[in-house]
Amino acid sequence: MKTLLRALIIFSSITLLAACAPDTRDQGSEVVTTYEPAQPNVMDEDGYKVVRGSTRVQDMSVNFDQATKGMTLKGKIEFLPVRAKSVQTVDLDLAGILDPYGFIALKTYKAKTQDNQDLKVAAKATCLSVDGGCRSSFIDIYVYYQGIVYHHQVESLQDDVSPTTEEPIPGEEELPADEESEIEGGHDEVEGEPGRYVGDIADDIEKILEVKKPEAPKSEEAPKTEEPKKEEPKKEEPKQDAPKKEEPKKDPPKADPPKKEDPKKDPPKKDEPKKEEPPKREEPKKDPPKTGQPRVPESAPAVNKVSQAIGPVNAGRLQNAANMLTYEQAHAPTGYEIIRPKRKTHFATNELAYIIVKMGLLTKKEIPGYELSVGDLSREAGGKLGSHKSHQNGLDADVAFFFSNKSFQGYFASAVAVNKPHANWMLEPQWKLFKEVVGTQLIDRIFIHGTLKQALCSHAIANGELTKGDNSSLAAQTLRRLIPEKDHHNHFHLRVKCSKAQVRCRQMAEPVNTTGCF
Repeated sequence: MKTLLRALIIFSSITLLAACAPDTRDQGSEVVTTYEPAQPNVMDEDGYKVVRGSTRVQDMSVNFDQATKGMTLKGKIEFLPVRAKSVQTVDLDLAGILDPYGFIALKTYKAKTQDNQDLKVAAKATCLSVDGGCRSSFIDIYVYYQGIVYHHQVESLQDDVSPTTEEPIPGEEELPADEESEIEGGHDEVEGEPGRYVGDIADDIEKILEVKKPEAPKSEEAPKTEEPKKEEPKKEEPKQDAPKKEEPKKDPPKADPPKKEDPKKDPPKKDEPKKEEPPKREEPKKDPPKTGQPRVPESAPAVNKVSQAIGPVNAGRLQNAANMLTYEQAHAPTGYEIIRPKRKTHFATNELAYIIVKMGLLTKKEIPGYELSVGDLSREAGGKLGSHKSHQNGLDADVAFFFSNKSFQGYFASAVAVNKPHANWMLEPQWKLFKEVVGTQLIDRIFIHGTLKQALCSHAIANGELTKGDNSSLAAQTLRRLIPEKDHHNHFHLRVKCSKAQVRCRQMAEPVNTTGCF
């Protein structure tokens, strides 16, 4: 009996230990495809041919070890080659280690298709976790086959991407009911399908996949390798000395000193008179000397890489934000006004900061003495913002309309009266502002009441700016991005795109390429 009892005790102990012991099996977490085009399309990514919509993943899982900072990606990827009719399947077993910048290069040995043809496979994980780990991430998978790169993106969100705590907005409880509705910003402000996360695909292909750009363009440069042409500009150096007739001596062919004086060239002085034409670009240049200010790019594509929009607009966060209230105070008059500074919702990415400054400058030019009222942007660290559905990663802004009656400044007044545009709504300056910002190619969407959009449609058609079938002009592209939304009668909701600088930002799918005016 004692022997039987002892055996039961031992058996129970083993069972208990087994139940408490951690499961060492490599289970991993499932991944989800971020965005899949309806049809395969071939894109040019800085010289690489990249195909999306021609891939599919099966039984794929990702495992990130917090202790070792290592990640594995396992499963299958299928792709339909551009020059073939049969689907190819590749087994994936990739691994990599987290680097100090929040990325993981996932590599393996050279793989083969089922018909034994060589190809290259690699992936890059971009970490999204708030704590700096990589339990949450998106992963770009690349397959290089017969000179073409097949791209597929998945995500694994084990942690919440947005900040864990949501603090109340200062002063919100003091707002009257009608003003609270103005702040809400509409029920459909996230309209559209989420697209893929933005990243530098060409850089990944070169450094992670280790595929160089096609040599065709290089062969064209080959005949230009005659270095005599490079010597010719050197002969022009004396010409630089020529203007310095004060030094007739030819000894200073060491034209290095004059080169140092180049920054003091007269051209910059010639730029100053140009301030009258585009004063918009001169004021932003004051940003760099002042810390904490948004660095406004001189041209639309030149974005600053400091601020980071992380995740989508409705479930993201913000890092190194630009403070638009501080900028307003330091550069007054800016042409815009943060109308609710106590809410502390005046933070943006550098791209959005650039657009706000641009709108302020246009306001000063078109309506002297007028200030464009700017409402909520994002919190300093992003995350949930009151009753807004978006405004979480520094890409969104609520902005008032233009009114001929300046007493409407400082708050959000309705530009719609009895299903018609308000008599004091300034249609022409509003149209100019929308075209100005969309022309930067940084704008994703602008939510506006349908009545106001139809008025802008009629205005563009009457002026000859828009004709039926036109989907490419600036007027057409501006109207394409004006999204009708009934709750946006007292302000418009502007959203900028994720740029390549925002490597952890998830871009919305592009709106349909139609104006909606006919």
